[in-house]
Amino acid sequence: MRKLLSLVVVAALGSSLVACGSDKKNDFDAAGFKVTSDFGQKPTITHRQGDPDKQLVTEVLKEGDGPEVKKGELLTANYLGQIWRDGKVFDNSYDRGAPSSFPIGVGGVISGWDEGLVGKKIGSRVLLSIPSDKGYKSQGNSQAGIKGDDTLIFVVDLVGAAANDTPLDATTVTPSTPTKISVTGPLNAEPKVTVAPGTKPPAKPGKPIVFALGKGKPIEKSSQLIGRYVVYDYTGKKQASTWDAQPATAQSAAQPAAPTDQLQVGPGPNGQTGALDGLAGVPIGSRVLVELPASKDQAGKTVNAFAVIDVLNAFPAPKTTGQ
Repeated sequence: MRKLLSLVVVAALGSSLVACGSDKKNDFDAAGFKVTSDFGQKPTITHRQGDPDKQLVTEVLKEGDGPEVKKGELLTANYLGQIWRDGKVFDNSYDRGAPSSFPIGVGGVISGWDEGLVGKKIGSRVLLSIPSDKGYKSQGNSQAGIKGDDTLIFVVDLVGAAANDTPLDATTVTPSTPTKISVTGPLNAEPKVTVAPGTKPPAKPGKPIVFALGKGKPIEKSSQLIGRYVVYDYTGKKQASTWDAQPATAQSAAQPAAPTDQLQVGPGPNGQTGALDGLAGVPIGSRVLVELPASKDQAGKTVNAFAVIDVLNAFPAPKTTGQ
């Protein structure tokens, strides 16, 4: 569920906060909610009786001590979403065993999330009560059982955030493997890549070449990486970069210049292998050159390329089953 939501503090509801099936007013907090479990654990949500608030409600249940989430960052979070009307949990990341990532504050998710999560601190647990005009609007989401006038409740655990200018926590090192490719530049910007004239692609991809050694934990197998990258061919021509915004096409919406979570270290759930599997064991925070397998372009021409990847974070790859 890539279209999510958000909230803003409401006035105390006083005596109107009556627990469902209970006369204990303090079963609920001032905004009318009760949330069980701690940060990182799957929550359960109950709310006061009656109609939901017509405005966006944001409540920090537990404030973290990390940096504030900024507009345009790739936010990584665990979440659970529930419908006010019937209490149905329509989506959650906890059962998948991994957080989800999405650009925040730029229209990549529902406006309730954009408005309610920007400015919150990493490590926080945030509750959002989102009216339909800041959620899925009048069309709802029939697949999730959401009607056009439904208010949605989310509990969101803010795990991490990254941007194209987030500095790597790393030390520049001399590559242990000789290479005719030079990778230089600051560790909070797109690297400068130079390919020596006459450089030939390898017969097959070799081991990753580390240019900056991160100070984080080693990447584990079957991980999903948060990272940014630039791809070059062996003539020195840039082919792609997460530092460059991508215009909309007939198949996809426009993509802002931002890190990505679409970097997979195998094996996959069915034993699949991939070009990034050699990153297992490399510390998080590293800047690494990865030789890519030869591929075909749209004209059928063979393309040989390599990627320089900044590994910003890593999480277990999500399960393919469960909600």
